[in-house]
Amino acid sequence: MNHINAMIVDDENGAVNTLRGMLGEFCPEVHIVAEANSVEGALRAATQYRPDLVFLDIEMPPFGNGFDFLRPFQTLPFGVIFTTAYPQYAVEAINTVQPWAYLVKPYRVVDLMAAVRTAGERIREKNLEASVNGNTHDNSSLVIADSRKGNLVLRARDILYCEADGSATLIVLFRQGRVEKIIASRTLKEIETELPGALFCRTHNSFLVNMAHVERWERTGRNGLIHLPGQERVEISVQRMDFFVQQFMAFVRG
Repeated sequence: MNHINAMIVDDENGAVNTLRGMLGEFCPEVHIVAEANSVEGALRAATQYRPDLVFLDIEMPPFGNGFDFLRPFQTLPFGVIFTTAYPQYAVEAINTVQPWAYLVKPYRVVDLMAAVRTAGERIREKNLEASVNGNTHDNSSLVIADSRKGNLVLRARDILYCEADGSATLIVLFRQGRVEKIIASRTLKEIETELPGALFCRTHNSFLVNMAHVERWERTGRNGLIHLPGQERVEISVQRMDFFVQQFMAFVRG
């Protein structure tokens, strides 16, 4: 059974609770990572949690609708299943975003299960295509000289973040479920020039983070904090907060 990270966007708490309950009972492969009841909240949650699938209501007065939520994305990084009480939006939905399913409230369990099966198939196809075609970021490497081991070849995809340590740099990796740390006798700025700019973001004078590993991020006053695998944390400075959000949104959109 494939795991599906999903988000529910609906302005009615009753509808959210009903859908969450149905998914929990009949579609255990779906894991709800976030809920939102407004367009603004949905955009923040999609950026932070990066779901595979969004269950999306259409009418969410008084501050916009489901189409407003989708509009900022040039390419959707997630699939969409509409869950609405308004069948008249079906043609617009299909022409606008090509959803994976369109469920009209009150929808039946069998229809929800069929929609989730379709989502699972689409996600598997997407993952297979990415695996076959490869990713230009995945092929990037960083060569680090080590006095004991010679030249170490580090894959960019394995790097969680890099932290400045004077004239040296601490490189934190995540391989086979374990955190590894290596000291490189090079400045953070030098290392930054060799890593793909579309994958790595300078979040602080001392930190360079791999956006592919971001599990979630949060604002802590005017600053921010990024959560990474292995319970690692990376700071976002006040000066770089807006830059990080912009870069991360561009990364999510692909």
